[in-house]
Order: sequence, then C-alpha cells, then structure tokens
Amino acid sequence: MNLGPANRINVRLVAAIVRRDLRLAFSNPTGYVFVTLFIFLSAAAAFWQVPFFLNNLANLDQLNAVFPYLLLFFIPALTMGVWAEETRQGTDELLLTLPATDLEIVLGKYLSVVGVYTASLVLSLTHVLVLMFLGSPDLGLMAGNYLGYWLAGAALISAGMLASLLTSHVTIAFILGALFCAAFVLIGPIAGGISDGLRSLLSPLGLFTAFDDFARGVVSFSGLVHFVSVAGLMLYLNVVLIGRRHWPVQAGGYRMGIHHGARAAALVAVVIGLNVILGRAGVRLDVTAEGLHSLSDETVQMLSELDPERPVFIQAFVSPEVPESYVQTRSSLIDVLKELDAVGGSRVQVRIQATEMYTPEAREASERFGITPRELPDLRSARSGFTNVFAGIAVTCGPEEQVIGFLDTGLPVEYELVRSLRVAARADRAKLGILATEVRLFGGFDFNTMQSRQPWAMTEELRKQYDVVQVQPQEDYPDDLDVLLAALPNTLTQPEMDRLSDYIASGNPTLLLTDPLPSFNLALSPSEQKGASANPFAGNQQPAPVPKGDIQGLLRRFGVEWTTGLIVWDQYNPHPGMAHLPPEVVFASPGNENPDTFNQEAVSTASLQELVFIFPGRLQHAGSADFTFTPLVQSGIMSGLTAYSQLVQRNFFGGSQLVLTNIPRRASQNAYTVAAHVTGNADGTAATDDAAGEGAVGTGVSTPVNLVVVADVDFASQQFFDIRRMGAAGLSFDNVTFFLNLMDVLVGDESFIALRSKRVRYRTLETVERQTMAYTEQRVRDEDAAEEEAQAALDQARRRLTARVDEVRQRTDLDEQTRRIMVRNLEEVENRRFETLQTNIEAEKEARIQESKEMMESQVRLIQNTIKNLAALLPPVPVFLLGVFIFLRRRRRENEAAAAARRLRS
Repeated sequence: MNLGPANRINVRLVAAIVRRDLRLAFSNPTGYVFVTLFIFLSAAAAFWQVPFFLNNLANLDQLNAVFPYLLLFFIPALTMGVWAEETRQGTDELLLTLPATDLEIVLGKYLSVVGVYTASLVLSLTHVLVLMFLGSPDLGLMAGNYLGYWLAGAALISAGMLASLLTSHVTIAFILGALFCAAFVLIGPIAGGISDGLRSLLSPLGLFTAFDDFARGVVSFSGLVHFVSVAGLMLYLNVVLIGRRHWPVQAGGYRMGIHHGARAAALVAVVIGLNVILGRAGVRLDVTAEGLHSLSDETVQMLSELDPERPVFIQAFVSPEVPESYVQTRSSLIDVLKELDAVGGSRVQVRIQATEMYTPEAREASERFGITPRELPDLRSARSGFTNVFAGIAVTCGPEEQVIGFLDTGLPVEYELVRSLRVAARADRAKLGILATEVRLFGGFDFNTMQSRQPWAMTEELRKQYDVVQVQPQEDYPDDLDVLLAALPNTLTQPEMDRLSDYIASGNPTLLLTDPLPSFNLALSPSEQKGASANPFAGNQQPAPVPKGDIQGLLRRFGVEWTTGLIVWDQYNPHPGMAHLPPEVVFASPGNENPDTFNQEAVSTASLQELVFIFPGRLQHAGSADFTFTPLVQSGIMSGLTAYSQLVQRNFFGGSQLVLTNIPRRASQNAYTVAAHVTGNADGTAATDDAAGEGAVGTGVSTPVNLVVVADVDFASQQFFDIRRMGAAGLSFDNVTFFLNLMDVLVGDESFIALRSKRVRYRTLETVERQTMAYTEQRVRDEDAAEEEAQAALDQARRRLTARVDEVRQRTDLDEQTRRIMVRNLEEVENRRFETLQTNIEAEKEARIQESKEMMESQVRLIQNTIKNLAALLPPVPVFLLGVFIFLRRRRRENEAAAAARRLRS
C-alpha cells in the first residue's frame, strides 16, 4: 500500500482527479438520468404518501422514514462506474501510473462522487421550497435532515466504490454496491428479525440508528463518529485493494492477503469499539428552531437555585432493550437525565440502572418505589407480541419523594422530570381545593349506577404538583387554600352557590368549569332539572332533589354573561381523519382564520397551538364596569350557536340523548369566547345573603377578584389525558397544558408554564388549510341557501293551507256545522299534502347539502392531488432538460467529429 513519503497528500493532484471525474460525470447523460430519478423518487416519498396530508405537517418525516432505502439504489448507481468503467476502458493503468499515491487516487475518486451526490442533494432542495410554499417549515430541522442525508450518502459512497473495485462489469458493480450498502442499511431490521439480543447488539452499527438523530434535528457526536468511521474503514479497504499490485508474494512467511485481512479485521474491531465508547459521550447539538432537544433556560435556572446542602437524587430504572415504538422516548429520557446530571453538578445526582425482569434492580424498583414494568406491543417479539419495559424514575430529596411509575411515550420528558425534581426539593406545596359537585372529580361510589368511579385524570395530574384536598360545598371552605377548582357549579343548590360566590368575591383565586352540555352525563346540563341523573328504577328510595342554584346569577355578579342553553359550533377541522365529528366539537387553533383564537398577551395561552372543546358554551362580558373580561380562547369565524333543545331529545325512560343529524346551522361570521379571565373588584357579600345560611364568607368589603371561567368540562376529560400520555400521531392537543397553565396562573407560580409548553411547533400545511377553508365556507353558504329555500317553500305551503281554511270559514252560504266539516276535511287533505311536500323538500335539501359536501371533498382531493403531482413532477424537470441538452450536444459533437474524420479519409 503506497501512501507516499511522510504520508503527505498532494492536494493539487487530488483536486485534478476530482475535476477530471466531475467533468466526465456532468458530461454524461446517464448521470442526469440517475439524478432525475433520485429527485423524483425522493419527492414521491415525501409528498405522495397518504400520511403527508393526514398529518398536515410541513416536514420531511415521510422521506426520512425511507431515505436510507432510497440510497440503496442511488449510491450504487453513482459508484458503479468509478473503478469498473476505468478497468473496462483500460484507463485505470493510466490513472495508476500518475505520480500519485494510492491514497491520493482514492481520495480524488471519492471526492468526485461526493461532489456529484452533493449536487444531487442541492437540486433536491426543491422539496424544502415546496414545504415553504405549503407552510412554514422549521429551517433548522431541514438543515439537520439534509446534513444527515449528506453524511449517510458520503459514508455509503465509500462502500459502493469498494464494490466497483472488485469487478470490471458495471452491472455487477451496481449489484455488489447495493449489497454492500444493504449491509449497513438493513443490519438492524435483519438482526431484529432473528433475535432481540442480536438486534440490540448490531442495530447501533446500522445506518438507521445514526441517521435517526439527524432526522429529528439533532446533530449527534455519535452519529458523526459512525458516518466518519464507516467512510474511513471503506476508504482504507479501497486503498488496500488498489495496492495489490505492489504486494510481494509473502511477508514473514504469510501471504499478503492474510496480512491485510488481519489488519482489516483489527480495524473493524477498533472502529466498533470507538463507536461504542464515543457514542456514550452524549454530545449533541440541537439545530431545531425551538431547541426541542436541549435543556431549556427555565430548567437551568431551576437547577442553579437548588440548595447544594440538600442534593436531589434521581434513580432511573430503564430497560436496556425496548420495542421500536419506545426507542425515541428511552433515548430522550437518557439524554435528559445525563443533561440534568451534567448541569446540576453536586446539586443533582443521577443514577441510571439497566433493569430487566427478575433482577435485583427490578426487585429494588418494586419494593422501594412501587415501580413495575409495563407491557408494550413489540411486533418483532416472536414469543408473545408484548415486551415488559421498565421506564420508572424515583426522585428523592431528604424525606420527600416523587415517583414516575412509567414515562409514557407522549409525555414531555424534561417537564415530567423537572416537575418531580422541584416538587421533591421543596418541602411546601401549594394547596388546591376541589369543590365536591355532582361531577365527582375524586371518584367514589355512584348510587345511581351502583358502580365505583375512579378519580378523574385531572385530579391525579394535579396531585403530582399540588396538595389536593376535597372541599364540601355545604361547609366553610378551608382558609389555607391557594386556589379552588369548581367543576359544573350549576349542580349546586342556591345556598351552596352563594357560599361559592362569596368565596370568589373575597378575592380567592378560582377556576370555574361550566358546560352547557357535558357529554359524559347529559343529566348534569344546566338545562336539565336537578335529579335528572337519578336512577329511574330506584322508586321512592331517593330523597327529593333540591332545586339547582342560579348559575347565571353567580356569573353575572362577576361581569360574565352565559346563556346556558346555547352550544358553540365551528366548521374548522384541521384533521381529515376526524371529518366525521360534528361541528360542535370545536378545534381552536390559529388556522381557523381568527388571529385572536389564543390570547397572546396571556401567559396561559400564548404558547398554545391547538385545543379541542366538546359542546362548549359561549361567554360574554355582562357590561359591568367593575370587572375586566379578558377572552383567553375563542372559536373561528366560521362558527355559530346551536340550541340545547336541538341537540338533545328525551327518550322513553325520561332521560336525554344526543341527536346530531338534520340540525340546521348557519355561520354568523363571529368568534365566540369559550374561556375568559375575569379580574376586578367585587362586594364581598352575595346578593342573596339570606339564602347563604350560616357560614357564608361575605365580608361586605371590596376585594380584587381573580376568576377564570371555561365553558366546557370535557376539554379536561380522561380522553385528552390519554391522548397526551400515548402520544398519538397527529394529535398534539394542548388541552392538558392549558388546564395546568390555568391552575399555575391562579396560584401565582408560572415557572412551569414555559417548560410545559415546550413542544414541536405545529407547523401545518397552511396553504392547503386556506384553500380547504375556502371550500368549507362555500359549503356552509350552500347549506345555508338550501335551508333558506326549504324553509321558504314550507312557509309558502303553510300560508296556502291557512288561506284555503280561511276561505272556507268566511263563506256565508254555509251553516256552521257544514263549515266545520269542510274545514276539518280540508285540513286533513291539505295536511297530508303538506307532509308529502315537506318530505320532498327535506329530501331535496339533504340532497343539495350532500352534493355540496361531495363537491367540497372532491375539490379538496383535487388540491391534494395537484400538490402531490406538481411537487413530485416539477423538481426533476430542470435536471432532465439539462440531461437532454447534454445528450444532444454530445450527439452533435460526435456527428461533427465523425464528419471531420470522413473528410480526412476522403
């Protein structure tokens, strides 16, 4: 192997080889064909897949998932002629006789192919332009993605060159190159199909593991080491094989092939060892715009405020092998723990224990902290389809202890750890009272259903941060409460409601969750009578219900007007997979064309991206000058109001049931407030002091009011905590974040709000949303027109019936009995005719509405198909045209050269 004197590299000679090969590559039409095909296939992978529009996100996630497989085709196509074509044409001898070392020749050939690959990636930047046209992609994330693309390709190019060096046939070189590249790309999936142990051993050597960080916008040191080591190893083998012409027959009694084989094996072992050792360094650079993969400033500040005399101990019990669906969460957990350990210094001590079933670590986790494994689905497990996974964290500081039994996939890792850390480090916690209403947030036995109810998820979540107690509405409230939560106060009696009203007027921070139609129990609606949820088969065993209090009067006292029988609906729905939901399920996000959807001046809502309300109510300022009514969340402009009586009907047993079909809706072009913050001064005595009874809190003194009202309870129900916990793809709702932010604001501790809100910015396909919204508005107008025409036709039929009846009644030539008989007969005939006409009109109206919906769906699909086709077909066109131009120019020069040769011969 000739490395030259003193191993110095002649840069000029390397650059000359690079220029030579680049000139040959860009003057060959075949190269343009492969580049065109690469750009087309990558565009198809990015934009032609169904999840691109279903997820509605302006990123390259779909391309990232298949990009290593795309390199299996493209890299061998670029490298198959590097050595094989030189050997076939006999130019390799000229190349190897240059005054250059083997290393310089290999570097020149390698850099020339990397140059072609780099040009291909630059031309594929049209994918980013497409995303910028459709939305506002994270340019930092795009930079991380393309750096990963470049490094992965640069590493595999050296493997493809090695395949080209082994044969003089271009086709065989392509096949061998694909096999060599597949060894790095498919090593993880193939090993996982054999055994879990083999997968955990070999997956870190595969390209997917190293590429994954770059796909998420993280430049990791381990990824850089992996790609550089692969490229260096393969280039070394290239140099060794080129130097075969210099090998002596034997060295030390052994053939030179054995010598170099042993060296290569040793080098492979060294490379694997370096990857394992350096990969544990955990050095990562987060290049995303929001810095999603690094500790936030709030966390660093909180760590610096910890008392070094009271260090916090964090013990993490984490499985070394987890299913693929949990790999990223485990990686993020380990990374955050290491960051906390590094930044916290002596204040934080972290111990990460690899925990498996039936080990001392598992026994310690269970006996000391109650941490047990959870079964997660594992498609690669041939035994049961499930794998027991440990991912529990115990945080202790002196006698205080906080335990996270299992870190679910959707939970924000940094927030969960830092919250537990701070709660454990502080001996005192804010006290939160939950008013006992018929909602039963604390759970308990329900005598109406004769079943035991579990506590609501919101109660369990609040217990992680606050000292939560239950407050009885008929008794005096504790004096040491920092904040009060009252869900569905309309279920209280008037004395209980007066006590609550006086408590709010006394300046105590309070969160009221009202709801015109609680979907979990319609009987608790303010439009229903007290006791509507009682068991109808209980007979006289239950006491007579006490009438409900005046919830509208309570809110009006603090400057809030709430019509209990109206439900807000909104046509905006950014999730095509949820198009079946009724408009009364309100999606609040900036895409609804209302710039004031989230109050950007309020800390609790400034960082929110999307909320979901289920049958919410409308809040208005009652006009009182004593109070400031600040909207926090509003609906979009394509919204309206539906009466409770239109959505709910009585059943045979006297109960209520939802009816969501054939409901007339007409958009008002107004936005409706769903949540509001009320401040101001109030008289501390309720208007109905006599009804308050003994123990009322009224003082008669003007005190500052701190009240938040949300006209929906369902937004903080179990399902949204489950969605957040599971991390469902495409469902990044901020309901839990909004609820916890409100509690923090009322308590006066805003330290967690920024950390809790740290998440992926919901960068949607804004252009598609705008065009879809335009078609939605047209559909709403068509439906309103159909409703108006149907109603006009029915009114005309009613007037005709009335006129016919009046005409008979006004006849003087008939006696009274004859007129009554004729009127009755006429009414029967006209009523039957009217009913038939009404049925026909309703059918025609429904047909028009259905036609409008189908038209909108077809137009939306047309938009999506147009975007897909243009995004995939237009980017390769310039490269293809350039290839055609090169081909025609080359053909013309060949014809000119042939003509000149014929002239010379003649």
